[in-house]
Amino acid sequence: MNLPWLTSVFNQLTGRFLANRLHHALLFCGPAGIGKLALAEAFSKTLLCQKPSSLGACEHCQSCALLDANTHPDFHILESKKQLGVDKIREGIGKLSATSQLGRNKVLVIPNADAMTDSAANALLKTLEEPTNNTFIMLLTDKVQHLLPTILSRCERTVLALPPEHQSLAWLQQQGLEDASPALLQAYGGAPLKLIDAMNKDGEGLSFRAFNEGVDALLAGSTTALSLATTWQDAARQVVNWCQQRAHKAFIINQRMEDYAAYSESTQAAKQLQHPGINKVIVLTRVLERLTRPTAY
Repeated sequence: MNLPWLTSVFNQLTGRFLANRLHHALLFCGPAGIGKLALAEAFSKTLLCQKPSSLGACEHCQSCALLDANTHPDFHILESKKQLGVDKIREGIGKLSATSQLGRNKVLVIPNADAMTDSAANALLKTLEEPTNNTFIMLLTDKVQHLLPTILSRCERTVLALPPEHQSLAWLQQQGLEDASPALLQAYGGAPLKLIDAMNKDGEGLSFRAFNEGVDALLAGSTTALSLATTWQDAARQVVNWCQQRAHKAFIINQRMEDYAAYSESTQAAKQLQHPGINKVIVLTRVLERLTRPTAY
């Protein structure tokens, strides 16, 4: 487990597995970008390893090699960018029903469990209640409130928090992000993997640095709120989040009602952007125009 803030959780899970005290249905919940999937994959490797130890998988057996090659017949992951429908869930359940091809455990990981439709969640219930032998299911979510109570009641929940700032910054520097700072980390909600992902996109999407440069240009009068809103509309939610953070920091420093008004405008905009079909350019323009009124920090 190469994420230090999750090492203790990984060790606890591994110890319980080796002692035959592990629940068959595990729910990892916590903010996006902290490594829930990395934890699930590392632990899956331990569950499937032919010679597991208190340190986890042995990294040398056939099972470990198959997982490294993404060809393990007893490891299944159900991913979906949008909704996770009943057919996909039934497909995963069907794979769990078969006999383990390597004669050990079978693992199903559902990274975005909150994306399950109600019918998909209900289809999963029977398996959660009456799992086949040597079967483990891991559900991951950063929106635990979107899961059905019946799903929650049948899983053992592990709540994962944002790592301490100093630990995240040290890890980011180890990954080669030498200019990582508290402000940059906070721009991505304190989630180190979210920051790494943004930095690795090599210009795809909107970076925090580009956002700051754009706002500085807006404050200097060299661009307009409408122009920025049009350019940034595909990253509307992230822009509003950064505007909210900027306005909040300005209010803490200046204690000006104008700064608080900008913060409130951003908060309202974040709620509006949750509605499909909303005109993102209009919402962003209003937020950016309000942001130019307070004194910049």
